[in-house]
Amino acid sequence: MAAASMMGAMPAAPPPWPALRDELAIHPAGRNRDGSPAWHLSDPVRNQFFRIGWLEFEILRHWSLCDPVRIAEAVAADTTLAPEPDDVVDFVRFLQQQQLLRAAMPKRQASAMHWLLQNYLFIRIPLIRPERFLRKALPYVSWMFGTRFLVATLVAAVLGLLLAARQWDTVQANLRGAMSWDGVVAFAGALVFSKCWHEFGHAFMATRFGVRVGHMGVALLVMWPMAYTDTGESWKLEGSRRRLAIASAGVMAEGVLAAWCTLLWSFAPEGNFKNALFFLGTTAWVLTIAVNASPFMRFDGYFILADALDYPGLHERAGRWAKRWVRRTFLGIEDPRPDAVSPRFAAFLTGFAFLTWLYRLTLFVGIAVVVYHAFFKALGLILFLVEIVTFVVKPMFYEVRTWWARRAEIRRSTVGRWLAVLAAVAVVLLVPWSSGITADALVEAGIEQPVFTPFPARLEQVSVREGDHVKPGQVLFELSAPSPRDETAKADALREAYESAARGAVALDRDGVAKQVVAERMADQYDVQRQASTAELHRLRLVASDGGIVRDLDTTLQPGNWVSPGSRIATIVGGTRWRADVLVSEADRARLVAGSEVTVYPRGRWNPLHGRVVAVDNGAMEHLPSLMLAKNHGGPIPLNPTAPVKDLKPASVWYRVRVEGDGLEAPLPAEELATVHMEGRRESIGRRWIDSALLILLQQTGLGKEG
Repeated sequence: MAAASMMGAMPAAPPPWPALRDELAIHPAGRNRDGSPAWHLSDPVRNQFFRIGWLEFEILRHWSLCDPVRIAEAVAADTTLAPEPDDVVDFVRFLQQQQLLRAAMPKRQASAMHWLLQNYLFIRIPLIRPERFLRKALPYVSWMFGTRFLVATLVAAVLGLLLAARQWDTVQANLRGAMSWDGVVAFAGALVFSKCWHEFGHAFMATRFGVRVGHMGVALLVMWPMAYTDTGESWKLEGSRRRLAIASAGVMAEGVLAAWCTLLWSFAPEGNFKNALFFLGTTAWVLTIAVNASPFMRFDGYFILADALDYPGLHERAGRWAKRWVRRTFLGIEDPRPDAVSPRFAAFLTGFAFLTWLYRLTLFVGIAVVVYHAFFKALGLILFLVEIVTFVVKPMFYEVRTWWARRAEIRRSTVGRWLAVLAAVAVVLLVPWSSGITADALVEAGIEQPVFTPFPARLEQVSVREGDHVKPGQVLFELSAPSPRDETAKADALREAYESAARGAVALDRDGVAKQVVAERMADQYDVQRQASTAELHRLRLVASDGGIVRDLDTTLQPGNWVSPGSRIATIVGGTRWRADVLVSEADRARLVAGSEVTVYPRGRWNPLHGRVVAVDNGAMEHLPSLMLAKNHGGPIPLNPTAPVKDLKPASVWYRVRVEGDGLEAPLPAEELATVHMEGRRESIGRRWIDSALLILLQQTGLGKEG
């Protein structure tokens, strides 16, 4: 018992000191921006390197002391540095995270499914090990690195541009012809050649400076193939200018290729070869710059910028500056400066890190959407969530976890200030402040009088023009038709004949009275027919029943033309009433009720219109009510890209709301686009976002109705 008590009272033994991996090596790396020496700690097994400073180098030099306190004291005694034991512990933790120490226990190998979920977005497939070929071929291409070839390339570029400018019509025709089958074949072949040329530019430049090219292959970025070259050992070069040359060699190689192809295109015969030259001279290098020039991903642009600044590990080191700024600004945590750089350069690194995060967030969300649409819905949704969690949520979670671990360092004043900010944000998002709904609409006159031709007739006179104001009873068109006129004359003649017969029937035989009665009846019948035919003749004078404006006048009609029955030749719109078809989303439709007040702002008018909701459709619109609403024709509603434009099928779900009102100062001459503000049930912004997200989730997973 006593022995057990003594053992319990003894302090816990420190953990065993880890050993460095045997294959690690240290190489000089020139000097940092502040003039301090730097080294590269290389891991040849994974072909990775880590740039370390003077302090880290001294810690490794005294690693055999096996104790943070003793190592810190030894470094302080041998150098002008003054490290703390915590500095040694932090460096040990860094080595552990980068797997540079001997593992006490073998790390459990991840399952194939776990590896696939983590790496399906970017997979490298090594294809060749070109080291021997590059060294043998270098003497045959070394002339391309000379000044004479550079000058010749510049001359070729100028001549090629001048010749292309002189045949600009042919250039435009080639651009249009690139969409043909032959153009696509030439495009594909030239694209493969261009990317191989690009990668060999990196490879030969690295070989020229004595850097070993481990392998070349294809990387699958969201299953899209991209060529790559492993020049990871360029870190062995002490001079940043040589590393910069290797990083920019691919873009430079494609620029050289474009210059000579532009010149050769002017002399090449028609065919696929000329089409390929055209692509290489005009499109390939533009695509390369668009993809590779971005410094926010680990493409050529990133390495060019890092080497130009002589600041290796730009993304990681800039990220540490940005995290330091966030922690200090929002939490009051004072972290030491990650690097000894000038304040201006530190501000640049911080801003660059934020731009990188924003760019990657946009890119990863875009890739997630592409992945979602590339597979069937269930798998697409799973892969979408995997990517968002892996690349967006996890980094945020790790940073928040760091905040929680260091919560004791957070200033109370800062906590109170941000709690107040969060409370204000919660109030804004959760309290149902607004009842307003804003939507797009199509406004038209509430009263319309269509003008039709009653029967086949000949147009004699057109008394109005498009846009004319007319009064009630004003003559619009005068027509003539032989049929009603002939029937009137015939009925009139028969009436007179029967009237004469009736007058003379009494003087005839004993049946004269009966014949008189029959003749009078026939005369009355033909008199009614004559009156009807006369009324038909009056219908040939088309008049306005109400005042208004002439719209949709058939301008093809001229006096003397014949018109078929039922032809709509004009429309009279008038009165002070108006109506509007308003398009609202499903979330806004649920908040609307009949009778809600509406304010309509027609485009190009100063005075708004006031009305009320008279009807809300229960079913979604399959087609837009007018071409004016389509985005393709200047409207606000995008059309479904998979449907023909003539169908006017909207890309999203919209419901029609009918609004009517009174108070027009003058009749609307035509349909007009408008913005509508309506009153609905109050709803918080947060509730609206949640409902919208749930609606999209239900629709896209197939658990709810399709939009």
